[in-house]
Amino acid sequence: MTGWSEEQVAAIANPQEVQVATRRADGSLRRPTIIWIVGDGDRLFIRSTNGRPAAWFKAAIATGTGQIISGGSAYEVKFVEAGDADLPLVDSAYRKKYRQYPSIVDHLVESGPRSATLEVFPA
Repeated sequence: MTGWSEEQVAAIANPQEVQVATRRADGSLRRPTIIWIVGDGDRLFIRSTNGRPAAWFKAAIATGTGQIISGGSAYEVKFVEAGDADLPLVDSAYRKKYRQYPSIVDHLVESGPRSATLEVFPA
């Protein structure tokens, strides 16, 4: 899959919160959900605080497509489950970006949310 430029990652991941809107099977967008996003170089990752049972996460896995809305712009995206080797990198990125919220980040690096980590690619 073609990835992002580092400049795109910086622009998309810069806000504290972004929205994810997953697609239904018919291609229509679901209502956006506010999430946290992190970047590393030319890669973007999102994680469900409620783990795999979260409705937006299940929809992202089911269709693999949607939008990330960040800084007033909507980006058409594909969702791919992050590999186990990427999880420590994502943990570190969340700890660095959201260090002012240590208890929330501690939760995000627990097994439930950690198992619901997606890499986000441009569609």
